[in-house]
Amino acid sequence: MDAIKRLIPSFFLALAIAYFGYHALTGEQGVLNWLVVEAEIREAETELAVATAQREGLEETAARLRSDSLDLDYLEERARDVLNVAHPREFIVEIEPDEQR
Repeated sequence: MDAIKRLIPSFFLALAIAYFGYHALTGEQGVLNWLVVEAEIREAETELAVATAQREGLEETAARLRSDSLDLDYLEERARDVLNVAHPREFIVEIEPDEQR
């Protein structure tokens, strides 16, 4: 009986260590959740980089089309591309994709 009384504190200590260890791994602020959050952060940073690149491209296009700094060559290129037209003196050469050669 005396031996059991000496083991009771050790048992509760082991139980407390197991409880806190479990929650340290799987809890809301545990290691496993931290790994998930880190993956989500990396994904969001990738999305941010793509969106930033798209925004910079659109800003460059808008800057070329502003009236104070209009790039006439670019305007002509975009108009021909959007309207699908060519100058009467131009020759249009169609190039086959590499897969069909």
